[in-house]
Amino acid sequence: MKLWIKIALLNVLVVVGLGILIGLAIRDVVVNSMRSELTREGESIARNLSDRIADSILLEDAYRVQEAVEDVTGKEEDIEYIFVTDKNRQLVAHTFQGGYPPDILRWNPLDADKPLSIQLLDTEKGFIRDIGLKIFGGMNPELHIGIKEQRISLALNSVRNLVIALTIIATLFGSVLSFSFSRLITKPLNALVGFTHNLSKGEFGKSIAISSRDEIGELSETFNRLSQELKLYREKMEESYKQMLRTEKLTALGRVSAGLAHELRNPLTSIKVLLQAFKDHKGLTREDMEILLIAVEQMEDLLTGFLRFVKSDKFNLSDVDVNTIIKHVTNLAQFQIKNQPINVALDLCSLPLIKADRIMIEQALLNLVLNAIEAMPGGGELTISSRVEDGKLVVSVKDTGSGIPEDVKDKIFDPFFTTKGDGTGLGLSIVYNIANLHNGEVSFKSNAGGTTFNLNIPVTA
Repeated sequence: MKLWIKIALLNVLVVVGLGILIGLAIRDVVVNSMRSELTREGESIARNLSDRIADSILLEDAYRVQEAVEDVTGKEEDIEYIFVTDKNRQLVAHTFQGGYPPDILRWNPLDADKPLSIQLLDTEKGFIRDIGLKIFGGMNPELHIGIKEQRISLALNSVRNLVIALTIIATLFGSVLSFSFSRLITKPLNALVGFTHNLSKGEFGKSIAISSRDEIGELSETFNRLSQELKLYREKMEESYKQMLRTEKLTALGRVSAGLAHELRNPLTSIKVLLQAFKDHKGLTREDMEILLIAVEQMEDLLTGFLRFVKSDKFNLSDVDVNTIIKHVTNLAQFQIKNQPINVALDLCSLPLIKADRIMIEQALLNLVLNAIEAMPGGGELTISSRVEDGKLVVSVKDTGSGIPEDVKDKIFDPFFTTKGDGTGLGLSIVYNIANLHNGEVSFKSNAGGTTFNLNIPVTA
C-alpha cells in the first residue's frame, strides 16, 4: 500500500474517531442540560398551576380546575398530560382522552415527607418526566404534570445530524489536505526510492535533486555523497583489476614461455647432437633423418598448440547449436577409435542456441573427447551428454578410464603440464581458456572408475 494512501486512511480514521467522541460528549451534555431545563420548567408550571387551582380545590370546583388544566395544556407543547386529585385521592381533573389509566396514582406516589417528586417514566410514547406536587402541604390533593422528552430527542437528532455533517466535511477536507500533504512528502521519497534502485543496479555517480531542508533533504544529500563515493570506489577497483590482470598476464606469459622453452629444448638437443655428428662424420643415416623429422614435428606441434593458446582470446560470436557440434566432434573422433573397443553413447537434450565461437567450442569439445579416448587405451565407454542447468548449458564428457591421480588434479589445466610421453600439455589449458572467454567454466570429477569433464557455458553468453 502506498504511503500517501496510508496517510489519507489515517486521517479519515482520526477525523471519524474524533467525530464520534465529540458527538458522544455533546450528546451527554445536551441530554443533561435539556433534562435539567425541562425539570425546572415543569416545576415552574406545576407550582404556578398549583397556586392557580388551590382555591378551586378547596371549593371543590372541578369545572374551574379542569378549565385551568386544559388552559395550561394548550399553551405548553411539552406537556403530555396533567391530572389533579382531591382530598380523597380521587381524580377531579385530567387531560387523558378516552379515560385515564387505572394505575395512574401509582406512577409517582407522594407522601407527607415528599411534597415534590420527579419520576422518569418509560411509556409507549417514550420517556416522560412526571412532576408530582402536593397542592397543600400535609394534605392529599396532588398535581401531576407529565413533561415529554420529545424536545430532547429532536435536539439529539439535530446534534447528530450536525456532527455527521461536520464529520463528513472534515473528512473530505482532511482527505484533500492529507492527500496534498502526503504527495508533498511521498514525491521526494519516491524519487529517493528510484534513486536507490539505480544505485542497486550499479548506476553510480548520479545525483538526486531534492532541495528541501528537512530530513528528506539530508537523506538525499547522503545518497548523493554515497553515489559519488561508490563511483570513485568502482573506478579504483576497475583500475586495480586492470593492473591485476596485467600482472597476471605477464606472470602467465612468463610461465608459458618458460614451459615452451623447456619443451623445445629436448627436440633441439636431439637436432644439435645429430648435426654435431654430421659435422664430424659428414653423413647421416636413415635413422638419423627419422630422428630429425620427429624432433621437427615435435617442435611444430608445440608451436601450433602454443599459437592456439595465445590466440584464443580472439573469437567471433554467432548463434551456435552445441548438439550439432557434439555430433560433428563424435564423427571426427571415430578415426581415433576405429581400431579400439570403445563404445560411444550420446545423451543429448533439446538445447537453445547460444552466442559463442563455433570453432572454439568445437576445439574445446574435441580436446575433451580425445583426452577421454586416450584415457581408455584398453577400451571402455565414452558418454557425451548435454543439458541446461540453472541458466547454463552443460556438456559432459565421461570416460571409464583409470581416473586422474590425486597428486596432479590441481595441475591438469596448467600450460605444458602433461602425464603423456608425447603430449604437449596444452589441450586442457586451451579448453580452460575457451571456457573463460565465454564466461563459463570447466570442471571435472575423477575416481578409479573414470573421469567426467563438464563444460559450462551461460545460455546468454
